[in-house]
Amino acid sequence: MSPYIVALIVTNNRLALLKEAVFAVKIQQYPLLNIIVVNNGSTDGTEAWLNEQQGLLVIHQENSGGSGGFYTGIKKAAELNADWVWVMDDDTICFPDTLSNLVKKTSLPKKPVGFIGSKCIWTDRSPHLMNIPEIKPAFNTKIPFNFYDEQDILLVENSSFVSLLINIATIRAVGLPYREFFIWGDDQEYTRRITKAGFLGLYCKDSIALHKTPVNYAPDFYRDIPANLWKHKYGFRNEFFMVKKNRGFAYYFIWLLFKVSYTSFKLLSIRTQNRFQFISVLLGSAWASLFFNPKITRVL
Repeated sequence: MSPYIVALIVTNNRLALLKEAVFAVKIQQYPLLNIIVVNNGSTDGTEAWLNEQQGLLVIHQENSGGSGGFYTGIKKAAELNADWVWVMDDDTICFPDTLSNLVKKTSLPKKPVGFIGSKCIWTDRSPHLMNIPEIKPAFNTKIPFNFYDEQDILLVENSSFVSLLINIATIRAVGLPYREFFIWGDDQEYTRRITKAGFLGLYCKDSIALHKTPVNYAPDFYRDIPANLWKHKYGFRNEFFMVKKNRGFAYYFIWLLFKVSYTSFKLLSIRTQNRFQFISVLLGSAWASLFFNPKITRVL
């Protein structure tokens, strides 16, 4: 019996891209149980357009960042009793066989699969720098990362939310992503939580998704423009929280002092402009992380 799959697209003020993303999902070779679109408070006409569409399950909510959108959509997918949820942002443009190529691989390993992600490319077809999964020599320190090489899949520690197929049974076991993250780090924390729980994380090079960002960009705090500082504010806070959660407060506190000092000195040596504006954001995130303690929400 073929698994029931729900697609999830999270959008905010990118109507032209959303139209492309929805069209690409609707023409998938693999039949979908439903298509959920979470509209994060868009003000560019997205709400009106979505309300006119057929075949979509639309949720409008205040802008809670990508994290809040994925939290809401994944929770809804679990309530629909789907077997898997296929998640992406509104700038993810899939090919007709993107999902079917993922599904083919989910039944190959004998161990439970938590998630499987696509190969994400940019508009020039080079690998997208924001969506490179983390691979270690031995998955969870136990299984060689290329154990399933003959099936054309690799074991990964974590992955991004760009064309990622997540097992609903896994979601019931580990809970939902943190909606409080707002942006950056939510996908890394969540997929790492899944693999740490013992479920396999997979990368499928045969499944390809176009991540249609303006540039092939990976966050670089030392060379970024001031307009992106608000993203780094959340990124640092979330990173610091993950260290606190995974390593304990004593380790986190000492590590935090070193991290902030090292990052500040490195920034001063690289940047020539806006240096103290950037350091201020770093210090603010470190302070915020002391009191940032979101809790995991469970689904039945």
